[in-house]
Amino acid sequence: MDPVMLKGLKKSRSPYVYVLTLAALVLPMTAQAMPWSWDMYKQPTHKAQTEEALPLPEGTVPTKGKLSMKDRDAAATLKNTVQPTSESIARGREVYNIYCSLCHGKTGVGDGIVGEKFITPADLTDEYIQTKPDGDIYYTITNGGLAVMPMQGDAIEPVDRWNVVNYIKHVLSQKK
Repeated sequence: MDPVMLKGLKKSRSPYVYVLTLAALVLPMTAQAMPWSWDMYKQPTHKAQTEEALPLPEGTVPTKGKLSMKDRDAAATLKNTVQPTSESIARGREVYNIYCSLCHGKTGVGDGIVGEKFITPADLTDEYIQTKPDGDIYYTITNGGLAVMPMQGDAIEPVDRWNVVNYIKHVLSQKK
């Protein structure tokens, strides 16, 4: 640069330049002290075991009042708490079509979309399945089966699992 220009540049520095530079450096620190910087730190929280528990969101599967099912043998002794009424079977069909038919197919013979691509699932119309105790089928729906069938206990409410058992036992049994 031209030495004459540098000399003029040095003279043109005024206190305003220093003030603006200082403000640019201090302003971010000032922003940290603003009220919005505490919003995430000071927020309403729930103190565990000191206040009443928050209500469960609508449609969640309850974790309390679970049936005692240590293993498949213990589950086989469970009695179906839902009578196989037409309402129960209709609800069982609805839940079955959402969660089960992808693998087992609409008719329960294992011809669902997923069953065609991967391992063929159990034929629910087969005598072996139909003679199983209701609790055993309930256990399989809840915890999955033989490392192939995924567990559905976290997705299907307990009463709906019994409705599916009723559908399997009273409708799919007549498909063969």
